[in-house]
Amino acid sequence: TLTLSRRERGKRNLTIPPNKGGKKMENFEFYLPTKINFGPGVVEKVGEEAKPLGKRAFVVTGRKSARKMGFLERVEKSLKKQGVTPIFFEKVEPNPSIQTAQEGANLAKEKKCDLIIGLGGGSPLDVAKAISLLLTNPSPLSQYFGKNKVKFPTLPLIAIPTTAGTGSEVTPYAVITDIENTSHQKRIIADSHLFPNKALVDPELTLSLPFSITSDTGIDVLSHAVESYTSNRSYPLSEMIALRSVKLLSKYLPYVIDNPRDIEGRSKVLYASMLAGIAIAQTGTTLVHAMGYRLTSDLNLPHGRANGLLLPWVWELDLPGNFEKFANLTKSLGGNVKGLTVKEAGWKGIEVIKEFLFRVGLPKLNLSKVKEETIVEFAKEVMQNKAKLANNPRQVSLKDIIEVYKKALWGT
Repeated sequence: TLTLSRRERGKRNLTIPPNKGGKKMENFEFYLPTKINFGPGVVEKVGEEAKPLGKRAFVVTGRKSARKMGFLERVEKSLKKQGVTPIFFEKVEPNPSIQTAQEGANLAKEKKCDLIIGLGGGSPLDVAKAISLLLTNPSPLSQYFGKNKVKFPTLPLIAIPTTAGTGSEVTPYAVITDIENTSHQKRIIADSHLFPNKALVDPELTLSLPFSITSDTGIDVLSHAVESYTSNRSYPLSEMIALRSVKLLSKYLPYVIDNPRDIEGRSKVLYASMLAGIAIAQTGTTLVHAMGYRLTSDLNLPHGRANGLLLPWVWELDLPGNFEKFANLTKSLGGNVKGLTVKEAGWKGIEVIKEFLFRVGLPKLNLSKVKEETIVEFAKEVMQNKAKLANNPRQVSLKDIIEVYKKALWGT
């Protein structure tokens, strides 16, 4: 360590970098074209933000909660105040289908909408992205599954999340269920055209979330942050963002579970969700998400809950791929690593994350009736997900994935 005074530093020409021997800086690219407006009450600005983008806004949301909680009324009032006409599409289901997105696109086209607003959790935001795509690109939507297949810029899009979970308001991803496939596969469209133009991130909209959704979506945030941080595509800036998300969650998600009406706690958890979304927008996710999709589509587990079941076991599997990163995660989750080696701290993290997941409400599920042939089928499909396997910090085999599924589902 160099301990030169300011005067000495000015006099001497230091030719040896202070961090010589440390990790070499690598080239990276960071792209986030979304304008973010964060804070309590920013939903009231939707009309002001929409006015420069269009005159007829197609508002995409779920079937009940947004209207029941009065969110649609607030959006409508703000839009009309600025002379923007809202047309509401309140038909988005959990794990939304291609058909729902196409129905929305047909209606938006019929109503001559020139702007899309997504209001809700991950499902409405993803459908809003799909609709904005279909209004400027030819159908069917299925041809865009994969990476960088969108040919033309999408219709302007404003994203307003009402859960602290997916981070979809700042990502270039849309997850859509292919119900024509026998396994009802979740399919991903990944394209920079899908970044929303603007995101209004208002913690007031999360105050009324029930315990189960707060827990499931919060666990999804943790999964995003952990996977981004350990991804092979990570770099110093994305790692800093992901690790900050983990630190915020470790402190504030348990607090919000106990104090659901606390606006400051809700703000910190929503901020963590947004940060994790920014992180995965740069790095993508890894094995946890690849394995979790079939647990949602086939076993009807909420997305975050499926990820939570898998997280400790994927941590255990991936740990030898980067002990240092998992040690950092252990510390960020609140684990006491004093006196431990890097390897010991990484291993300790498995128990730390289990305790954290229990603390924030991950239920104990009896999934022992899931048959071994079903697990093998799931695992074989995961092995086809080359992008997520390439992102994973450790190379894995079919046998590895089967074993993780068994530990997560059977408790063995």
